[in-house]
Amino acid sequence: MTNIIQNVAGVDFMTEKDIVTELLLTTKSALSKYSSAISESTTPEVRETMRRHLNTIIDGLGQITDYALAKGYYHPLDPPEQFKDDLKGAYMALDLEAWKLQQDEELSGREQEDTPILRS
Repeated sequence: MTNIIQNVAGVDFMTEKDIVTELLLTTKSALSKYSSAISESTTPEVRETMRRHLNTIIDGLGQITDYALAKGYYHPLDPPEQFKDDLKGAYMALDLEAWKLQQDEELSGREQEDTPILRS
């Protein structure tokens, strides 16, 4: 799964936090889709089956969230700390974007320009 996510993200590496974040986002998306599907189902049997699946997804989301909090990946009760982590992630994204641009330039044979990388 890591290789798939890396290919989509366009990077050669992923941290455990990246993988946990991807799991959280994917699980939240599944939760939303199941909720929508339940509201559109026409038979009680289908609704009940989907409701059981939805409960499993909710339990899984709770487990992934607990894991992420235990590892210190997120700080929902400490907004200043979470803001620092988010800002660090934004600066890393800027660094990666510059790296991706440089890689694209090398592949296309164009001359590399100095790409500014913002840091605090």
